[in-house]
Amino acid sequence: MEWAVFWRIVEGARAEVGADTERVAQVLLRSLRALTPDEIEQFEELWFQAQDELYRWPIRDAATLLLGLLDDDDFLSVQDWILSHGRQTIQRVQDDPDSLVELAPDRRNARIDWFCGLPLEAHIAATGAPFAIDGPSGSDTPVGTPADLTDETRTRQRFPKLTAYLDSNPWIERPWERATI
Repeated sequence: MEWAVFWRIVEGARAEVGADTERVAQVLLRSLRALTPDEIEQFEELWFQAQDELYRWPIRDAATLLLGLLDDDDFLSVQDWILSHGRQTIQRVQDDPDSLVELAPDRRNARIDWFCGLPLEAHIAATGAPFAIDGPSGSDTPVGTPADLTDETRTRQRFPKLTAYLDSNPWIERPWERATI
């Protein structure tokens, strides 16, 4: 499967239903079920490669500011959520993790595991069996170095849009306040 086909499937699902991330996952599953078993496997491999591009500390730090503390499973769901918004969103977030604030209206869906297992489910529906080889083969730790989000001054300098979002949403926990408790 070519990247163009992969993105046409992902972005087509979002274009069909808009902002409803749960429905995006449903449409994506329907699209995957229309593929051949080989295409489903290729789609999953490209999905994992796209996830790997988001597996970076600056992105995890930005997600922590937007969503609160994240464990590894949460961050995997966040990567899938970002990915579901399409290649332009991924590129913006890679280039400027602070731009993750643009997804704030959909933040309630970020931790929900809407997308994990969709290719596997489609493959089982098509063949009656799981993939021969399962799971991503990426790194166990994000690329780069984590920021000290408890340093308010540096965090505000590094993530001005996200910290402005926090300022206008006082109900969201701030990492620098957690450090003083």
